[in-house]
Amino acid sequence: MTATTATNTATTTTARTETTAGEKKATVDYEAFLKLLTAQLRNQDPLAPMDASQFMAQLAQLSTVEQGVKTNDTLKQVLETLKNSGMRMDMAYLGRTVEAATDTLSLSGGKATMAYAVEGSAASVKIDVLDSAGRTVHTTAGSPQAGRQVFTWDGKRSDGTTAADGTYHVRVTAKDKAGTTLKAATVVTDTVKEVRTVDGATQFLLKGGATVRAEDILSAS
Repeated sequence: MTATTATNTATTTTARTETTAGEKKATVDYEAFLKLLTAQLRNQDPLAPMDASQFMAQLAQLSTVEQGVKTNDTLKQVLETLKNSGMRMDMAYLGRTVEAATDTLSLSGGKATMAYAVEGSAASVKIDVLDSAGRTVHTTAGSPQAGRQVFTWDGKRSDGTTAADGTYHVRVTAKDKAGTTLKAATVVTDTVKEVRTVDGATQFLLKGGATVRAEDILSAS
């Protein structure tokens, strides 16, 4: 069994356990209400029977409880259907090429490519490549032009040595003429290698090593 299968199984088992516990609690409350109402009718004083309006009010409460239980069951079925439908849609991304918002850069065969865009009018753009420990291994100047720009790294460190293939992180620092830092977004184009469900949320593992969320995927082809 793979780690992905184990995670999905554990998630499904937990969800089923919580659902079963909720159903048992609702059933117990409903049955307790019925027993209480029956006991009240059986033990009422024949000379002073329950007022009709009170009896009708309790019947209305019983009906409300029953409808609530049925509504909860229906909602659970709807949510389960939506969940299964969403998973099927997520699985459709397997093997597809996507554009995803992430700062994770994959270096393979001495080549790595990433797109970036700066929000606003930049006077200067600096691009830092960091290793898994957060150390800067390469720094270069980026293009201050507006719109989508492409950054290509040949794997050379700042000291001239060659970095090992693997995953790195890119930090784009852009500033305007006044020295104010501008927002910058980074995007990679990669293939979806695996689809995971973690704590009820879908995660996509890309071939280059980046893990992105569904909302991070900008387009697919």
